[in-house]
Amino acid sequence: DGVKLGAKLWLPTPVHLSAEFHCFASCPRTPVIEATNPSTERVFPAILEYSPFAKDIFTTGRDYKRLPWFASHGYVTLRVDIRGSGTSGGHLPGEYLPREQHDCEDIITAIQAAEWCSGRVAMFGKSWSGFAGLQVAYYAAERHLIDTVVSLYSTDNRYTDDIHYQGGVLLGKETLEWSCTMFMRNAVPEWPAYSQSYSDWITKWKSRLARGDRSWLHAWLSHGNADDIFWKHGSISENYSNVKVPVLLFGGLEDGYKTAMYRMISRLNDQCRLLIGPWTHEYPDVSATNPKINFLDICLKWFDKHLKDINPLYDVPRLQLYIRDSFRPRDLINEKGTGKFIEINPGALYHSKFYFRADNVISSEGPSGCHGTRVRLTPHLRQGMEQGTFCSYGSQRDTCGDQSPALSVSETWMSEVLEKELYVVGDSTLFLGLSSSTWDRVYIQVKVCDVFPDNSATLISRCIYHLGNDNAYTALSRPPPSQRHPRDRLYPLKMSLSAHRLLPGHRLAISIAPSGFPYMWPSCSRDKVYVLPHHTYYIYETMSPQYVHHNGVRHPPPKPLLQIPSEVISESRSEIRETTENGIYKTEYFSDSGRIKMVSKNYEHQTATTSTFESDESVSMGRISVNKTFSIRFSKLHFPDFLNDSINVKIEVSQILSGMYDRNDLKENIRIFLNGEHFWSNNWTFTVPRTDYFSK
Repeated sequence: DGVKLGAKLWLPTPVHLSAEFHCFASCPRTPVIEATNPSTERVFPAILEYSPFAKDIFTTGRDYKRLPWFASHGYVTLRVDIRGSGTSGGHLPGEYLPREQHDCEDIITAIQAAEWCSGRVAMFGKSWSGFAGLQVAYYAAERHLIDTVVSLYSTDNRYTDDIHYQGGVLLGKETLEWSCTMFMRNAVPEWPAYSQSYSDWITKWKSRLARGDRSWLHAWLSHGNADDIFWKHGSISENYSNVKVPVLLFGGLEDGYKTAMYRMISRLNDQCRLLIGPWTHEYPDVSATNPKINFLDICLKWFDKHLKDINPLYDVPRLQLYIRDSFRPRDLINEKGTGKFIEINPGALYHSKFYFRADNVISSEGPSGCHGTRVRLTPHLRQGMEQGTFCSYGSQRDTCGDQSPALSVSETWMSEVLEKELYVVGDSTLFLGLSSSTWDRVYIQVKVCDVFPDNSATLISRCIYHLGNDNAYTALSRPPPSQRHPRDRLYPLKMSLSAHRLLPGHRLAISIAPSGFPYMWPSCSRDKVYVLPHHTYYIYETMSPQYVHHNGVRHPPPKPLLQIPSEVISESRSEIRETTENGIYKTEYFSDSGRIKMVSKNYEHQTATTSTFESDESVSMGRISVNKTFSIRFSKLHFPDFLNDSINVKIEVSQILSGMYDRNDLKENIRIFLNGEHFWSNNWTFTVPRTDYFSK
């Protein structure tokens, strides 16, 4: 349609770049000068990373660490900005839209037709880029466009396992902060070096802003149902068999996508492989959690096999999982890591069970003395303390802290002190007996924790569910005459992936709570909900210590990565402030990235974020506000119609989401300053009805 997409290329040797390829690549090629294996070949396989995160601003450093390295080993590597982002023209109205996949298919077709390409192409990347690879493999399966995918921290189901909803519950903090991040990034201008004049640069920027309209959050709030086609598009879980190429998956135990990755490997074709380590939402060679591994070498051997037919017998186990030993909350950051990578073979895991008893004890001996017992669930603000974030990067705020304060205000059942080590590994399910007279809007949070002898508690696994919107239950009683549905129900609640070894002297704890703000958006419900211990039990997968001892896998540490020249102008900082006024508890998180100068790119930038969470003690309401300020200075410019050699841009965005029983209110604002003067502003106010409160 004539829209140009921005691309950066790294080439193993000086290769002529055809005019046909320039029709979608508006940026010049970048030769690789770090090549360690110079090649005399004239055609090469290609590795594509496809992302909306402005290759010349937000991902410059991370791209430089990996893509040139692959090129130095005989691959043409490409980093392309998705339509409407970075240096690409057009408009980006949302996530994972059909236009995005169609563009990517056109890009791959152009790559395959280029005279420097052997015709074989892989897709590579984490998070959005990882999603993109899976989606192209899914939607373009019959066209055989790509030969393989390397995908990190991605999902197969955009509704159940993404940053917007889990179990039908809106993720309050995560959703708003992610929305605000993209609200800000979508307003960032392209790198000025690609414009012919200052007026041309201004025209393109204004065109992007005029088409940008509101943030994406309104659409996410308006589509709260799992059956909505809005979420089905881009979800490969609709038909796993559509993915026919080999896929190498990487997951992290400190990342929100680990459960989806674990599920995918059990459903994708036999050529796929999965490695889950202790990592955050960062590449396995730079994660804040240890051990780090030589990620690039694993990928290179995979690409050599599937793109060059080198070492066709090379393989890795179908599933490798890092099992962590008991660790105190947050001690996993920057420590060596006490655990072990294990190859998980069929039959390695077997099921075990804990029963709930009336004395708040769980036991493998079976239920005892709790017939007729009902335990009332009461919301409390502290049930949401120390929850961490969905996409952790390893900061103190990101990672889960001590769970004992939350356990103390939740209904918690604990095992006796363990006499021997206990492995909780793989899938687990809490079969939860509940009773309610209305089943209006019932939100449930379940946590499985490792409790130390001093009662500090580390999170092992969790789940959140909107049960009033879930018909996957077994009736435990007949409906009353005035109602169509039973009061007493048994729900099978799938927990997140576990990979944990509890030590002797510890206890296993399972807590159940009806709130978890700000991680969970509050239900604002009037429901009275009770746990039925006699009907409740926990089934988990485990393995023998002997299996762990004999099936360990070793991974060498990473090699030094390429670093793009940069200079720290001001250091990063963060702080947390907590206040209480008129019964409203307020927690404010402030973070400043510090000011970074990218020396070779001639710009410096900085991002500051303030997130504020407000609620009362009983979590009858919720309010989250996120404010972001992004500033960037482009220097050494030579525009014929602009006298200065630098441009200063500051973008301020804010979003406020307020939750009540029947609606969510959203306010958003954007202000942009160019060289210290007002350049652009807009604001919006929306009310989105909450349609999940009707009685079942």
